[in-house]
Amino acid sequence: MISGKLLTTNEYLEIVLRRIWYIIIPLVLVMGAAAAYATFCPRTYLASTTIMVTPQKVPVDYVRPTVTSSIEDRLTSIRQEIMSRTQLEKVISEFNLYAGKAKTLASEEIIEQMRKDIILKIGGKEGYFTLSFQGRDPVIVTKVTNRLASLFVEENLRQREQQAQGT
Repeated sequence: MISGKLLTTNEYLEIVLRRIWYIIIPLVLVMGAAAAYATFCPRTYLASTTIMVTPQKVPVDYVRPTVTSSIEDRLTSIRQEIMSRTQLEKVISEFNLYAGKAKTLASEEIIEQMRKDIILKIGGKEGYFTLSFQGRDPVIVTKVTNRLASLFVEENLRQREQQAQGT
């Protein structure tokens, strides 16, 4: 082959056909590995909910706010309460989570596993946060996410009520 010579379409086709195994073998190996991974990897489901935190809408001139802490501070304290061992144990027993792992792991390790499966993203000054839970059963994952969200709302109401009574 002379360098600088322009190749025709037929010559390109001939080069590809001569080296067809250089294309087919890696393609088959990659497709096989992808199929094996898709077949044997465990399925994990993620359910998320976004909760909007709205500040007081009554003007300060009429009613002084009873809650003076920022949204981030309130969410941090609520998160600590919800992620406590007692609250998580209630949720684990309510939905019979980690039943297979309960035989081999200590209760503290199961609590830590649940803490890893809960994802909380605070939206900052915007006044919202996203709560997610991941697991293997889509129905249970949805129920646990809804239960955790309701625990956040209940704890927020309880803390606001305590601050209002203290004021």
